[in-house]
Amino acid sequence: MEMVSDVDELKAYSEACNTLRHYSNASLTVRLASVVQGIAILVAWAVALTQKNSSLMIGLPIAGLLFTLLLYRFHLGYFRATVFFYDMAAKMEEKFFSEDCRPIAEYHKKHAEMYRSVWGKIFTLNAPFALIGTLFIFALLTTSWVLIVKK
Repeated sequence: MEMVSDVDELKAYSEACNTLRHYSNASLTVRLASVVQGIAILVAWAVALTQKNSSLMIGLPIAGLLFTLLLYRFHLGYFRATVFFYDMAAKMEEKFFSEDCRPIAEYHKKHAEMYRSVWGKIFTLNAPFALIGTLFIFALLTTSWVLIVKK
């Protein structure tokens, strides 16, 4: 059986930190994409609303909700991977670093505290999806009101 050297383990720690950066960046990118696609689709919906194009008035908010849900699912995958690598890097820090020099472990604790509550998840972690999804629901309700009540 081959022994793993401290140098190899430190390389593994470095790789875990790099992977954390990758997944954090991917999650941020998906959150930004949800806002951009949300604004673009809502602008198109507003144009359709002013022109009374009923098929677009209904289809755009539904498509927007589906795209937002898809991007949210990507975000969840990235977030779960990030949590895994936080755990692994924190365990590695216990082995390699003194207690006062464990930045990933300390951030992981704060991260868990911040997102422990439902409100922390909704208003911080998942805020772009909650906002855009709510706007698409509002758009669907507005479309229903325009098509049914104002007919």
